Amino acid sequence: MKIALFLTLTLLVSVGGTAQVIPTHKRTHPLVTAADVPAATPYLAFPALVDLGADVLVSYKRGRSHGGDSGAVLAVLRLDAATGKVKSRGPLAELDDKIMQMGEWVRFPNGDLASYIDAQQKTAPARIGLRVVRSQDGGATFGPVERVGIVDGVEYGYAFEAISERQTTWLLAMTFTNLAGGKTVYPPRPVSGSVDVIRSEDNGKSWRFVRNLTKEFGDHPINESSFARHGEGFIIAARGYDNRQWLVKTDGAFQLQRKVNLTAANAFIQSHVGRPRVFTRDGGWYLLGRNSTDSGPMRLSLFRFDPETFAIKKHVLLDNAEGANVIDGYYAVPYWRQRGNHTAFNLITYKGVAKRAPDIIQLEFNWEEVR
Repeated sequence: MKIALFLTLTLLVSVGGTAQVIPTHKRTHPLVTAADVPAATPYLAFPALVDLGADVLVSYKRGRSHGGDSGAVLAVLRLDAATGKVKSRGPLAELDDKIMQMGEWVRFPNGDLASYIDAQQKTAPARIGLRVVRSQDGGATFGPVERVGIVDGVEYGYAFEAISERQTTWLLAMTFTNLAGGKTVYPPRPVSGSVDVIRSEDNGKSWRFVRNLTKEFGDHPINESSFARHGEGFIIAARGYDNRQWLVKTDGAFQLQRKVNLTAANAFIQSHVGRPRVFTRDGGWYLLGRNSTDSGPMRLSLFRFDPETFAIKKHVLLDNAEGANVIDGYYAVPYWRQRGNHTAFNLITYKGVAKRAPDIIQLEFNWEEVR
């Protein structure tokens, strides 16, 4: 595959005291395109990654459309972290005529890797319950697709992110009204339920309910969420069905301490941040995700924020500053590598422009510039 290198003029402006930047150095590298996969399943989307050191495993959907495409599979590629080259590609999870819509990686304390999958069917109601595939050999091989099942009376349908510390793994997951234990919390979206925290002490063999975050945060209609450890508690980013984006601080038991509506507080966030990822690196705190900065097309943004006040200090337009007609894309996941005398900030995401089906792409930046 060809590697495209784009150099743009640095743009540094201030909106309400927040610096907005377009990076000077950016490399765009297609990892999987429609030409690389069977013609019947050219729609590539929703990447997630797990960093193994020498390699990076990237899962992604391979289907026919954004959703509702029976027989869509969850595929996986192995990326050489040093060179950025794809070493292998293949299926990770497929289930008859069902839809393997999203996969989220979990690394358990014992070293097992697992992908938790938003399994769906074409006919309504779509969700059929969370599925999982597991590797016990560091990602070399994976077992069969298995049903996660009931957790304290609830069957979950969509997993967002996990944190493992010592012998505990916490997982953010969503309920649905057609699955056991799901209750409507937002009438305009009667299928969707709450975002909960569940916990495992045995490397995912069993799970226990911890807290209903939707209720804890004030019954805001949230869905896609991300979290990171902050001191004795956590910082959580939550996308709202009502086009609001939240940052929330909790204690160690996931009880609310502080919340901020970023959409109301910042003119450059016009709606929610799609598939948000919150993380900390080199002492800074960041929110990554799909953003609409005005009434125009979607863009990929990185926000540096103060973890105490949640004030956004820097906004980096990582992709589509030019305003192309991106019709689907920007669920992005990061990893870092040393490149000579600088640190490379790598993102795996997907992007479809105009009527073209999306590709899985890698974007690379100089971390010192964007951080």
